[in-house]
Amino acid sequence: MQQHFEQGIKLRDRYVNQYPLFSAEYKDYNVYVRSTDVNRTLISAYSQLAGFYADSVSTYPSSNSMWPSHWTPVPVHTVEEETDHLLNSSPHCPRMSQIEEELKLKPRFVAFMQTQQPLLQNIAKNMGVTSNDFSSYASTSKFYAATRIEKFYNLTLPAWITDNLWEQYCNGKHMGDDYLYGNAGFGEPENAELIMLKGGLLLKTMILNMDLVIANRTKTKYFMYSAHDTTINAFLRSLQAKQDILDYKTPDYAAVVLIELWKSDNNLEPYIKARYIRNVASSPEPITQFIKGCAGKDSCFLNDFKLRSQPFIPDDIVKDCEKL
Repeated sequence: MQQHFEQGIKLRDRYVNQYPLFSAEYKDYNVYVRSTDVNRTLISAYSQLAGFYADSVSTYPSSNSMWPSHWTPVPVHTVEEETDHLLNSSPHCPRMSQIEEELKLKPRFVAFMQTQQPLLQNIAKNMGVTSNDFSSYASTSKFYAATRIEKFYNLTLPAWITDNLWEQYCNGKHMGDDYLYGNAGFGEPENAELIMLKGGLLLKTMILNMDLVIANRTKTKYFMYSAHDTTINAFLRSLQAKQDILDYKTPDYAAVVLIELWKSDNNLEPYIKARYIRNVASSPEPITQFIKGCAGKDSCFLNDFKLRSQPFIPDDIVKDCEKL
């Protein structure tokens, strides 16, 4: 919560002070917020919004001594996880599952996972997990989530979780996960269809939002999405920029991706800029140059951005998921 609150302050400074997109006062038409239907992402959204609108002074009952100081409630929208194709990178999607299973059976990946068997079996045994399925790292996902946060807070770990074990596990997991999310690897090319199914709807929605703004068909200026590290990974893959920004690693806690729509002073074609905030201790860093099809520059004409995005844009995500 603290990290997201601080990120909210950082974003307020950028979009209220540095580049005045709107005032510090909360107006419901200025912002739209969507989260996955998971407690921690909902709380992350509320926490970041509390920081973002901490200077909004006339949007809460300040005369009530019981009201939390400087807190303006802002709506956060969500849908069920199973049907959330926008922010959940693993919703109900038969075609996605089919592709993932096909990728698991590719010879080089099978050979790689065989080398990981002793490690995964050791972890499963120490966790008390009874599983014979080590075709991927899925059976040990709770180990990864728990150990990662315990290491972040410098908690004492069980003696069997050595630095060497953790490094070996993370290296294998990150490499395997990237591959099973559509990255090229293990002798297989990039899987554009899988990238589209996992991150394409968010990319499409962002482009549609920008079109609405350009056409003056919406007053909303700030579209905020609160989701997971897997969501950021999926979105960066849809930009074909994940490897350049994160390599095989996963985002830090409270990481932020910014896609900004800019208008040139001479009213020429609108363009986008992309920024990445790695964690609460980081400032926004340029990543536009890593987006494939954007000529390696820190700005990308919107039409060029749309053109390079086409292979990853779903026509109808529900129907696309049913194409078996």
